[in-house]
Amino acid sequence: MSFSFGFELKTLSVFVLIVETGNLTEAAKRTVLSQPSISQILTQLEESLGVELMDRTVRPMAVTTAGRYFYDRAQSILAAAEMTSLEMRQADYKLLLHVKVALVDSIITAVGKPLIDVIKNRTQNWSIVSGQSHLHSHMLLSKQADITISDDPLDDYAGLSRHKILREPFVLVVPNDYTGANDIASVLRKYHLIRYSSGTLIAQKIERYLRRNQLDPASHLQLDNSFAVVAAVASGIGCTITTPLCLFQSGIKQHQVQLLQLEVPLIRDINLVSREHELGDLPAAIAKDCRRILTCNYVEVITATFPWMKNDIKAGD
Repeated sequence: MSFSFGFELKTLSVFVLIVETGNLTEAAKRTVLSQPSISQILTQLEESLGVELMDRTVRPMAVTTAGRYFYDRAQSILAAAEMTSLEMRQADYKLLLHVKVALVDSIITAVGKPLIDVIKNRTQNWSIVSGQSHLHSHMLLSKQADITISDDPLDDYAGLSRHKILREPFVLVVPNDYTGANDIASVLRKYHLIRYSSGTLIAQKIERYLRRNQLDPASHLQLDNSFAVVAAVASGIGCTITTPLCLFQSGIKQHQVQLLQLEVPLIRDINLVSREHELGDLPAAIAKDCRRILTCNYVEVITATFPWMKNDIKAGD
């Protein structure tokens, strides 16, 4: 992307000297430029901005109202440039200025505080937002976020760095008093399927799974978050397809619902994605810590209760 501002920092510094001296010759003495060069810079600057900055009809030259307006802003720009130059020479590049992380809701419950601790130790300022994966992907691509942790690896886009955080199976969740057969067809004959809102990535993945397996349950209930979905199952309204991490995030305890294994497996991967070469080793460090935290706080807890998940659930590659 290219911008034309009509001036450069060198031009601004020359103009400031002209205003402060009121004399082209004196301004030239304070630079390595000739008086004609100084005059040409002023003329070109006025032409590019479309205003008269200096009144040449009086001696010494006087700054116009537009010139005084531009002079004040030129001083601010030059001061900011000088400060930036100083900070760049003195900066500790291991401590990044500001990092914004967007992560899927289900991750924040499992790794929220430890993740924040890692980021705090590596940045001067930081912010974390949660929500739906497709919105986070847009934020990363438009540079509104620096890192995403979600189920969208953005495989169609180049120039991104990806670290796998978690691999987990989808499960069939039914009310606690369900006593029928464990296959999905039998469950769907007894219960309405409670779906995630259609715009979410998790809903789209589940819908593709249903079509592949020639299942077409009526669409009566669509809810926009895991707590609402799993709470509806716990209350006996229906069944759902979700992941153990979403169940973990919902706060609904395992004893309040039953988790059944899908006969045909459906797997979800959670990835940390960032733009290449921007954040040093911070994405890899965060990914490593996420895997460690998920192993202890989530994978070991879930597989202890549901040993049949051990082959399908893993933190990392």
